[in-house]
Amino acid sequence: MCILIRIPSVKLKHHLYYLVLERYSSFVPVNTHLKSSVEKYNVYSWNSTITSYFKRGETEMAQQLFDEMPIRNLVTWNCMISGYVLNKRIVEAHRIFDAMPRKNVVSWTALITGYARSRRLDEARALFDEMLERNVVCWNAMISAYINYGKIEEATELFEMMPERNLLSWAIMIGGHLRYGLVVEAQRFFDRAPRQTTSLCNAMLSGYVEVGLLEDALKFFNKMPYRDIASWTAMITCYSQKGQMENAARLFEEMPERDIIAWTALIRGYLHNGKVRMAHNLFNKMPQRDVVAWNSMIGGYIHNGMMEEALQLFMQMPRHDIVSWNSILQGYVGQGDMVNACLLFGKMPQRDETSWNTMISGFQSEESLDLFSMMIKEGFRPDQGTFTSIISICASLASLGWGRMVHACVIKAGYEHDTLVCSSLVTMYSKCGSVIEATQVFTDISKKDTVAWNAMIIAQAYNGSTVNALELFSAMRKEAFEPDHVTFLGLLSACVHGGLVDQGWQYFNMMQTEWNLIPKPEHYACMVDLLGRNGLLSQAYEFIKQIPLDVSSHAWETLLSACRVHGNVELGEVVANKILSLQPLEGGIYVMLSNLYVEKGMWEHAKRIRVLMKERGAQKQPGHSWIEIRAKTYAFISGDRSHPHIKKIYNLLEILAVSMEEIGYFSYC
Repeated sequence: MCILIRIPSVKLKHHLYYLVLERYSSFVPVNTHLKSSVEKYNVYSWNSTITSYFKRGETEMAQQLFDEMPIRNLVTWNCMISGYVLNKRIVEAHRIFDAMPRKNVVSWTALITGYARSRRLDEARALFDEMLERNVVCWNAMISAYINYGKIEEATELFEMMPERNLLSWAIMIGGHLRYGLVVEAQRFFDRAPRQTTSLCNAMLSGYVEVGLLEDALKFFNKMPYRDIASWTAMITCYSQKGQMENAARLFEEMPERDIIAWTALIRGYLHNGKVRMAHNLFNKMPQRDVVAWNSMIGGYIHNGMMEEALQLFMQMPRHDIVSWNSILQGYVGQGDMVNACLLFGKMPQRDETSWNTMISGFQSEESLDLFSMMIKEGFRPDQGTFTSIISICASLASLGWGRMVHACVIKAGYEHDTLVCSSLVTMYSKCGSVIEATQVFTDISKKDTVAWNAMIIAQAYNGSTVNALELFSAMRKEAFEPDHVTFLGLLSACVHGGLVDQGWQYFNMMQTEWNLIPKPEHYACMVDLLGRNGLLSQAYEFIKQIPLDVSSHAWETLLSACRVHGNVELGEVVANKILSLQPLEGGIYVMLSNLYVEKGMWEHAKRIRVLMKERGAQKQPGHSWIEIRAKTYAFISGDRSHPHIKKIYNLLEILAVSMEEIGYFSYC
């Protein structure tokens, strides 16, 4: 429905005109009477309309209005840059910036912020260095960018170069150092500040809270000469994080005055600690509620597995925002209820990147790839979460074609230097069998971390390049990176593929003695696999008996597989009985033992196991295989005849089987 708004011909004051635009621009089309009124009025009102479009993500409409403007001022251009930055479209923002007839500090700061949010810090710094005139706002923006991505040294260096500072400058440095656990350094900055105002004290206090330093926070809180609501709320949050809800509630009662944020902080504390009823009672007592309070309660219900209660509260909300919708969507996906998730997704009045990311990660299948395409077509910009999810899905599907397309999107979106995204790409290429491309991505990572090194070590290990994997570990240690559980899992896997028993034992012992890492079930299973593949079945059996009971199931299954490979029926029976005592309905174990008997010609024993499997109601999940053709994945299970071209497929299989037999190979299908 097209709604026409009649604006009187009398001249409205600027602020009244702006309010009219803000109130009605959410549903007024470009070609309405409002546009012509704005056109006749002034550039100020026109700028506010452009800003409204950007706030709703309607970038094309904003660009169209900009192109049609008869006159523009500096604010117009800055609105366009800020709008594109808000919508994560840094390329378009820079295009507008380059086209500006003149620029001011706001123009430069907006673009610097855009590059910083896109994780392109080098380009942000280059712009900053180009500026002829800087104010404290742009200095703070650049310092914040460094801190947000863990570059404390660069931030400190820039801070010391500042010609002038405001309280926010000091707060940024104090909070930034505390965020990374640098308490002593944060205290030094606090002591150096020219004025230790309440807001600066709150920055120090919030920093203690963020890193969970309860004792330090309490000491600081007690020494504060004046405390405002933010001070009290920070301490309530700190107690809540430590599970001390009685102290949090006591502090809440002692507050001289409270606001919605304080009420919400205590409610979140109860929900975080599983005290849902107390949170619900407090929520009902609130003198007034905002959308954040409602969303906190809904999110708490979902976090505690109470989806029905979350839905009821969602229906009672006087007004929903995007967070409300996303919370319910995440609740459905968390329960694996993708049917209702899809229905809700279709009903959402608006979506953001979180909405799309939730659906993409929820499917973990080809549907995710389709959703990713739709997301881009509808003008949404994938972020780090989008890329890590979709790349992981490409890896699980072994879809190299899709993986390469996503990699191209990564580069276009400016995430080619993001360490986490690049580490996901390394894993994806390795699982698709393209170690060369995995190595290239790893080499291009400028700031490698432990996750990136792990991804490359595992890539080499899983593709049989044992020597390369072990050499990478040596290089990793030379670069002073500390290995973790994943590192040693990759090393043990490399030893399995290379048959390096002694070296495997060396790494298994090293992780405990040198790095204080307690082996997980996967590490034990790797060691059993290493011993089993090399025929050391008795040694593997004795090793398993020393494993803690709660982590031994996977290791026993690995040993049974080794018994089948080496035809050790006697030990295989012992191992199978042990597994079935733990998991009597695990159908795969019956099948594996039955196959072991068959390969030894023990037909009666095999038949007995199959009968026992049927009597106990155990079932084996059918394995499946897949093939990627023209970026589409086709999956098959044993005996599958659902494919529309199944006759052609089986005819071709028969031809291939005959061809194989002619050259000396025999098929078993």
